[in-house]
Amino acid sequence: MNESQLVMAIDIGTSGTRTVVFDSKSGNLVAQTHQEYSSMFPQPTWVEQDAQDWWRTTCNTCHATLKKIGKRIKNLVAVSITNQRETIVPVDSAGNPLYNALVWQDRRTTRQCSTIQTELGAEKVYEVTGLTIDPYFSASKILWFKQDKPRVFEKAHKFLLVHDFILHRLTGRFATDYSNASRTMLFNVQKMEWSNLICNQLEIPKEKLPPAHPSGMNIGELTTTAAKATGLPKGLAVVIGGGDQQCGAVGVGVVKAGTVKATIGTGTFILAFEENPKFDPQRRLLCSCHAVPNQWVIEASIFTSGIIYRWFRDQFGHEEKQLAKLLERDAYEFMDHQAHQSPPGSRGVILLPHFIGAGAPYWNPQARGVIIGLALGHSRADIIRAIMEGTSYEVRRNLEVMENLGIRLKELRLTGGATRSTVWNQILTDITAVPVQLSQVEEATALGAAILASVGGGLYPTVDRAVESMVTGGARFEPSVEIIDHYNKLYAVQTDAYQALEKAKVFSQLSILEA
Repeated sequence: MNESQLVMAIDIGTSGTRTVVFDSKSGNLVAQTHQEYSSMFPQPTWVEQDAQDWWRTTCNTCHATLKKIGKRIKNLVAVSITNQRETIVPVDSAGNPLYNALVWQDRRTTRQCSTIQTELGAEKVYEVTGLTIDPYFSASKILWFKQDKPRVFEKAHKFLLVHDFILHRLTGRFATDYSNASRTMLFNVQKMEWSNLICNQLEIPKEKLPPAHPSGMNIGELTTTAAKATGLPKGLAVVIGGGDQQCGAVGVGVVKAGTVKATIGTGTFILAFEENPKFDPQRRLLCSCHAVPNQWVIEASIFTSGIIYRWFRDQFGHEEKQLAKLLERDAYEFMDHQAHQSPPGSRGVILLPHFIGAGAPYWNPQARGVIIGLALGHSRADIIRAIMEGTSYEVRRNLEVMENLGIRLKELRLTGGATRSTVWNQILTDITAVPVQLSQVEEATALGAAILASVGGGLYPTVDRAVESMVTGGARFEPSVEIIDHYNKLYAVQTDAYQALEKAKVFSQLSILEA
């Protein structure tokens, strides 16, 4: 029997790189390798990465994954890239980094956001880019280089997103895709081109930005140098990929009207498919280009969710980590078990999960994480469960905004590392009162990039056709009717807590003190 052809996805996330090979007919995962790298925190709300780490881990994980597939490397047709979005790095004409990359989580650019507000205004920025003015997006980071590191800005040949940096290393070409470009706050999402108005007003030359193309386009072949570095065959087709959230949407089949997905990883990102650009009059949700050509997504971005769980593990989970090492298990398994021991509502402990500022629908860069309701009788289990519940309340809040905009929800397709936790999955469906559908393949983001690779590699004519073959649903969770009312009351308390702190200017006062 003939072996199926294979496609590869390189997924460069916030905490590491994962290289995955998929069967192009079934979408089954054939082999994968993951390698972590670190972020740097020069100040409490500053987050940087060394772009060379992205390439180093790409090479390492490619070699390791190819070793796992052995002789089947001859069936590898194409490779595509997906990435943490908004993160930006200045490079010279050879593609070498001139400074550390500013990561999407970085909040140093509030002053630059004030400049953008003065020069253009929030309404005009949203009208053109579909984005709100926030340090999250790349334009404010590029403006920081212009204002605070002028020599770096002048020397920069291009400002590249993570996808673009790896694409250049693989092919020698400077390019980006529409889905990533639409997260920079410099891209016209209706015309699908860099905005003359915004670039000119901010004095960011378009020449310093890579040409933008649709996702799934074959951009060229792997160079000899890249083949030697990665172990991939010389001449392999390299296909333009997409942002991690758009690729994740493709990977769970959000390619038709009425479909919505949420990825709970470092942060939580909720995307609804749209055939035409759709804008929120209150600018709470964002409109971006999809990784499906000529389609769009309405998106809600929650900056910290899974990363809070990791923070708790690293700062307070020493017992779980020691036990995990002893038993060769994952520390998160023991944390999940504790969360299951706490009742719904965490016995009154409530978390505001804004550890690096609030994203949608508040868009408040000064907001911070808060745990309220603590008493001496509370346990670690209550706090662990409160992390799951607090992030799930934010998902509910944004789903309600989507429904107000006319997006009807029948189910929520869920992806990301948090899907390994059945406790968290059930909490999410109970709090939102919406059924949760998992993907059969946990690495849905990588699968989405692999689907793009299969299209660019000529295996399928369209993304829709590839999805039909390569995407299969997994476990499903239904809301527990008897718990919904209890969560409704706690959700109201969490909402009131945020509004009270904001009204009292607690967040803004803290931001001054931490500066």
